[in-house]
Amino acid sequence: MSLIQLGMSCVVAFGLTLVAAEARAADEGPVSLTLAESLARAEAQAPEVIMAGHELRDAAARRVGAGLILPSNPRLSVDARPVLRGGSLSDVGYAATADMLFEPGGAPRARVEEADRFKSLAQSELRIHRLSARARAFSAYLRALIAEQRVRESRAAVELGERVLSASRDRADAGASGDIERSLAESELGLSRASLSAEEQRQFDYVMDLRDAMDLPADTGVTLTTPLTDPQPVPPPATLVPKAVSSRADLDTIRRRIDLLLATETRLERETFPKVGGYVGVDATPLSPMVGIVGVSVELPVAQRNQGPLARTAAQRTGEEEHLVLEARRIVREVYATHAIFEARRRELGILTITALPAAERTLVLVESGWRSGRFDIFRVVSAARDLARVRTARLDALETAWLARIAIDRAVGGLEP
Repeated sequence: MSLIQLGMSCVVAFGLTLVAAEARAADEGPVSLTLAESLARAEAQAPEVIMAGHELRDAAARRVGAGLILPSNPRLSVDARPVLRGGSLSDVGYAATADMLFEPGGAPRARVEEADRFKSLAQSELRIHRLSARARAFSAYLRALIAEQRVRESRAAVELGERVLSASRDRADAGASGDIERSLAESELGLSRASLSAEEQRQFDYVMDLRDAMDLPADTGVTLTTPLTDPQPVPPPATLVPKAVSSRADLDTIRRRIDLLLATETRLERETFPKVGGYVGVDATPLSPMVGIVGVSVELPVAQRNQGPLARTAAQRTGEEEHLVLEARRIVREVYATHAIFEARRRELGILTITALPAAERTLVLVESGWRSGRFDIFRVVSAARDLARVRTARLDALETAWLARIAIDRAVGGLEP
């Protein structure tokens, strides 16, 4: 194939890829997703998962040809034997030899085992990417839900500001207040509208993060159908630690990397076994009898060229074994730390939901009623509205951080149901 043909093939392949991508984007209409559906889609089609799948196939391809006992192709040697003195062209002789090497020391089986360990390691790394994609989708879905709630709270604040401004105008028309009251109401309404715009942008960003986690087109409409609830309690750390140590994907990856290094050591050791070869040939000239040649050759292991790789592999295996111990201890600390954060945020959320929020809502109702009846000035109304907005924001912050801590526990343990 010429360079021009190769270039044209690349252009055609790239064009087909673009067409397929555009067709997929066109077929992907608005979607309604539960949290479980979002996690499943992210685990299946997140960009990092797709690329990890390619790496797995690449690792699996290492097994192709790994078990061949011939380290190299057979070799054929042919030479001519001209007579240097007193001969003619018809007196020219010839010789031919065919030889091949074999590896009888078990190196091919060791290479197959090493290839299998590469595949096993790639499978474990694929699992890590899937769990990471799940956590990213979990976090984006949660933040998008809370952003929806923030938008609703901001709209409620705007409606309150519009109601207060309207009442201020009515009071000013009736001579019960001055311009300062209306100006203050307009200022608070402007702040509420600005806050609403910021929260709507935040909601857009989190939904886009969710699209990215699931590799959805940028213009795909996404509707979140799982209701936003308070996170439920999780088992104590002493119960979670055994699960984390046994099922954590990164620990499994370290174990499989140790297995791979052991397989590599075995392969390097078996490759030190001398290669054995056999050869056949013929030697003939018109001036001497034709003779056949059959023989066996053995490689002389004078210099072992894999001593350096073998020493480095052993050192890497020792380091990975130490890494496994250190990582296991770190994971135990991570489980306890994330569990403590989660419980603290749940307590904070409970206090804000049960005590602070109802009190702030009741205070605003009483103050607004008193202001309309002339017992309070607008400054009390603005102060009560700000207090309510602050409590609502604090509650949503606590809800968000509690869920993020819950996701952190999910990652620390290696998988909990949402």
